[in-house]
Amino acid sequence: MPLILLRAHRGAALALALLAFTASLLLAGLPRVFEKSYDDALRRVLDDSTADIVDLSVELQPNPLDELFTGPSRFAAQDALWRRDLPPALRKVVLAGGTGHYGASTYGTPVVGRVGEPNQANQFVDLAWLPEADRRVRYVEGGPPGPPGRVRVGRRDLDRVDIALVREAADKLGLHVGSTLLLGAGGGLAARVTGFYELTDPADGFWEHNRGVPRVNLRRSGEIDQQWITGLTGRGSLPHMDSSLGVHYSWVLGLGTRAVTARDAPDVVAALAVYTRTVGGRGAGSSQYTLQTGLSPLLTGFLSRLATAQTLMFLILGGLGLVAVGVIVLASQLLTERMHAALSLMRARGGGPVRIVCTGAAVAALAALPAVLLGYGLASLVPGPSTPLAHIGPVIPALAALAFPVVRLALGSREPLLGRRADLVARRSSPRRTAMEVTVVGLALAGAHLLRTRGLTGGTAVAGDPFLMAVPAASTLAAALVTLRGYPYPLRLAGRLARHRAVPFLALTQAARARGSAPLAVLILLPALAVSVFGAVVSQAIGDTQRTAAWRQVGASARIERDADIAPETIDRVRGLPGVDDVLPVARGLAQISVGGRRVRVIALDLAAYRRMASGTPLVVPAPAAPTPDGVPALVSPSLSGLPTFDLGWPAPMTVVNRGTITALPGLAETGDELIVLPYDAAKRSGTVPFANTLLVKGDVDRASLLRAVDEPQVLVVTADDALRKIADSPLTSTIVMAFALVTVALAGYALVAVVIALMIGAVDRARTLAYLRTAGLSRRQGRGLTVLEIAPLIVLASLGGLALGLTLPLSLGPGIDLSAYAGLQVDGFPISFGIPSLLAAGVSAVAVLGALAYAMTGRAVTRALQAGETP
Repeated sequence: MPLILLRAHRGAALALALLAFTASLLLAGLPRVFEKSYDDALRRVLDDSTADIVDLSVELQPNPLDELFTGPSRFAAQDALWRRDLPPALRKVVLAGGTGHYGASTYGTPVVGRVGEPNQANQFVDLAWLPEADRRVRYVEGGPPGPPGRVRVGRRDLDRVDIALVREAADKLGLHVGSTLLLGAGGGLAARVTGFYELTDPADGFWEHNRGVPRVNLRRSGEIDQQWITGLTGRGSLPHMDSSLGVHYSWVLGLGTRAVTARDAPDVVAALAVYTRTVGGRGAGSSQYTLQTGLSPLLTGFLSRLATAQTLMFLILGGLGLVAVGVIVLASQLLTERMHAALSLMRARGGGPVRIVCTGAAVAALAALPAVLLGYGLASLVPGPSTPLAHIGPVIPALAALAFPVVRLALGSREPLLGRRADLVARRSSPRRTAMEVTVVGLALAGAHLLRTRGLTGGTAVAGDPFLMAVPAASTLAAALVTLRGYPYPLRLAGRLARHRAVPFLALTQAARARGSAPLAVLILLPALAVSVFGAVVSQAIGDTQRTAAWRQVGASARIERDADIAPETIDRVRGLPGVDDVLPVARGLAQISVGGRRVRVIALDLAAYRRMASGTPLVVPAPAAPTPDGVPALVSPSLSGLPTFDLGWPAPMTVVNRGTITALPGLAETGDELIVLPYDAAKRSGTVPFANTLLVKGDVDRASLLRAVDEPQVLVVTADDALRKIADSPLTSTIVMAFALVTVALAGYALVAVVIALMIGAVDRARTLAYLRTAGLSRRQGRGLTVLEIAPLIVLASLGGLALGLTLPLSLGPGIDLSAYAGLQVDGFPISFGIPSLLAAGVSAVAVLGALAYAMTGRAVTRALQAGETP
């Protein structure tokens, strides 16, 4: 029997199968896409961070009385202990090899003399024993360090160790193979240079843990520039590396960035807290081990941003799930309506309720379950991890397709075969239904309030609160319920106003009395439009903020920076490039002010010209400082606003007059810097020649053209287009925008199908009514108009409700959702623009009305059959 019914009503069964298939595919595939974007975003966060930030480093700085680590075996044993103590969540992501290593190094070891050579002041040479460094360097002069020995210096016999240095140290420190340095405050240790090397891979993260080894670092102490370098030494030097040289030991546990997933991140954060206590509980003599890593704050910040992405995911999937369930319920109702005659005959011949329900459910199962399984199988081909949500998603359309026929047929089996017309009998809602609807609306309002005031995490949790993350979907459902309860009232009012015109009056009256399929079909438009409008508003806000962030990062269409001065002929070449409208020279530097010797960032530029350059862009540039008869006028940061005047030695001594405050300059100084902004002619006023080490460029020009025009070493060129591209290419951002676009198309299609199915469900009663009206003189054209007008008011009301909800969601949920991860800046507000949202609402409404019109145009044959007295 089920197969016969399936074959007889294959059209309705095929509609149910197609809807179940698409819903299963989307609800199983989208979570995989989202999860993959989460993992890609986390991987980018970790890859963009240096190895010394993400890796775990156990540190020990022994006290003078503690026993030294004098042999490699003790380091290896301790390394094995640290790896054995790792919690399971960390053991999965800490990999052997890679950047992992152990070693010993000194810090702040001054060079107090040289043997047989004149000493050079302000030089520091630290020692580092790093067994893993041997295979990462290539000697270009001399050879690796040998065993320690003794050397006589004057009247003293000193211990000597061998060191090897990076090649640039030969020139910058004036060293050669065989140079012997006296290290330590008293010069009690001699270090002989045995060779110079190059790095085989300068980008290896290993060197980020040992930054003193690959290069000579310049550091400033007061007014003195110091040169710092770390030399590689052999294991025989370990007994000579003691607390007098500031020795410390380290064990680096390298992190596999690709092994950390967004799903594992909370467990990794918790495991880090446990491991930190474990490491801190171990001691070596009177010293304690400490765990140094920036992984925990990195993951915590990512999880905070992830909560926002998950909220948007729940909104998208929640709206899609609501609409999909509604459409599938409509398709199931259509199928049961088509089977009604056969099942009634079965009942009249003695079939029991159980048999009738099982037969109807079997037909629905034969139509829907294979389609759901096919959609689930195809979704498994979508790149991304398999998560519980991806497995649960397809269950929803399957349950909707089976539960509705079971419930409806079970309830229908209790009614007499000769039932009453539903459109003439007003059924009162049960108290249970009313209580449930009031509860849903109340929870949605409370959740929206909490989300707006507390945010997703409430200030305490790492990940988002599941209740608050479900608020957008709950708000959509609550709005749909309110619309369902309230739509008859405006339709009744409109019907009274149109009582003198037969067709509109009849259409509005039938729409106000609509029960079952018609209201459900039209209410599908509400969540569809709400999600689409919300996506359009959020996408516009993200896009606008991304553009603002890119311009603030650069400060103009493009920015050119150089440590040294930029030659005037170079500036002329940039001005002459096609597409360049203006070039603004800027002088930047660091200086000390006379009050307290504080170091400040100084920027000299023509603010009036900069304001003209920034007009028409998202940049906000302050007005220039008012002129002053004495001294140089300047804008200063708030921390310096209490100083009316002060002396500044940049680029030559001058007296600066405070004429206002400034917090930042786009692309030139960040908020929080101690900043002084001078006129560009400040150098000329102080008696020196004006110069520029930064150029702000206005115009349509690419980075490659600017690099060719500058053609100078150590130049940084950035453009607003490149900055915008980098922000917009974030995995989370691109996935959210793509998902909103995909779901908008899917929801529009579902809305059209829902309207057509609803009309098909009521086709029999509508045809009978039209047949009776045709005998009273109703024309075919009026009949088609009656069909369209019956559904059109509901479409308009649902569209207006969806548009209002879509515009309200960003305002109510915006303060609780941090979109800075997608926009590059904090999104201060959502622009309420009725352009695109109104077009979406009008487009979806038009498609739905056209679907109703198309159905009405194809319904003439039924009307003729009824006129002839045939039974439909």
